Order: sequence, then C-alpha cells, then structure tokens
Amino acid sequence: MVAIIPPSTDNFAVIENLLDRCFGPNRHVKTSYRFRDSVAQVESLARIAVDDDSIIGSIQYWPMLLGPERVLLLGPLAVEPEWANRGIGRALVAASLAAAAAEGWLHVFLVGDFDYYSRFGFLPASNWGVSMPNEQQHRLLGRCIGDALPPAAGSLQPMAASKASMSASAALPR
Repeated sequence: MVAIIPPSTDNFAVIENLLDRCFGPNRHVKTSYRFRDSVAQVESLARIAVDDDSIIGSIQYWPMLLGPERVLLLGPLAVEPEWANRGIGRALVAASLAAAAAEGWLHVFLVGDFDYYSRFGFLPASNWGVSMPNEQQHRLLGRCIGDALPPAAGSLQPMAASKASMSASAALPR
C-alpha cells in the first residue's frame, strides 16, 4: 500500500536519484532550477510516496516572490516510471496542497505541461499577467490555494533564504 508522508533528511540521496532518473542529470540547467539556487525549500510541504519502504514519488516546494507576496513554486514532482498512471502524482499534489492551505499560502506556480496539471486546477499564469524570466511562458502555470483571489500581475522572482528550512510562519504572506 502506498503512503504519502513527509520525507526525512535520510531520504535526500534517494530523492535526488529519483529526480535524476525522471528528469536526467542535466535537470539543474533549467530556469526553474536556477530559481531554487541558494533558496531553502519549504520543507513542511515536501512529501514522498512510499511503497514497502521504497520511495516511488516525491514533491517539493520553494518560496518565491511575486511583487511583495510570498508564493510557492511547485517542483519537481516525480514518480518512478513503473508507477506512472496509478494516481501517485495526484496523491502527492493533493496532500501537499492541503498542507499549503493549512499553512496559509495563497498561490502556487509551476513550470510544466498544462495537459497534466490542469486536472489539479492549474491555469496558464499569463491569465493573471504573471511571468517568469527566461521561462517558456506557455509552461508557467498557477493556481489559487483555497479561497484565495487571483494574484496581482508581475514577475516571479527567487526569494533569498537562509540555508535552514523555512518555517510555516516565515513563509506566510504578510
């Protein structure tokens, strides 16, 4: 039976290997990865999918700025290829977005395929006038969390953070 749980620090190497298998070792040259450089992920939202003590999926989030608002950048979301089309990605997204709502986050963005992420309520970020420098605009998607109103137009920017993980209170929009 698959369980969706928060990862431990012991899982880091296994998650990195999963990401390499799913996206290739050159994944770090992508714009969305460069936005994560020197930024601590929001560890309270990270989740892994586990089956018989094997990690078969992972999701992570990173704090970004959209003007003065702190927002989330989802990614990467990865599922072992042999587990594809079994609802693992859907379960990871649902569990992590529920945690984001509980922490008070209002908006989440990602770089990905609309055909896949639209099932989770993601829309083209261009609908709100939101862009990400050096990224293919049609791949930038976003959604409101809970009952949040659409975000203000603007450009996503990396948010500097300490090497320690962000706490929920530090991450909340102010």
